[in-house]
Amino acid sequence: MIQATSSLRPLTNDDLPALIEIEQKVHIAPWTAEHFRAELEKPYSEVLVMTDDETDAQISAYIVYWLMFDECQILNVAVDLPYRGLGLAKKMLRQVVTLADKKGVHRIVLDVRQSNQAAVQLYQSLGFVISRVQKAFYSNGEDAYGMTLSLIDDKIEF
Repeated sequence: MIQATSSLRPLTNDDLPALIEIEQKVHIAPWTAEHFRAELEKPYSEVLVMTDDETDAQISAYIVYWLMFDECQILNVAVDLPYRGLGLAKKMLRQVVTLADKKGVHRIVLDVRQSNQAAVQLYQSLGFVISRVQKAFYSNGEDAYGMTLSLIDDKIEF
């Protein structure tokens, strides 16, 4: 059942099966459990899952990012298919931008498939700009947009 209220919390090992299930449904080249476990081991990596407030068990979305020095790199954003269009990706991204800003990060960067226009538009709506094109970035040969959000030029208002 789709919940009206949800919140973000850190990933636990118990969450991995749900993440793998979502990952396989929504990504062309899905991460494996080993990818997520490796992120849990890195001191600069954060993995947040969006869960329902009622049980804290139903995972609807997640975001993986690195906080290193004055930069945040977003590595993976996913929303399970039944939860698309509810603003969960935007909610997660806003939370990461707020956390990064509080930690003194100067810019947030990410790569996105050129064909993923919904994601490109979402990022642009939050102030990200296309800063470069990376040819054949993905394993299937698809190009990527490198996108950047500066946190020092203007204060971000959501």
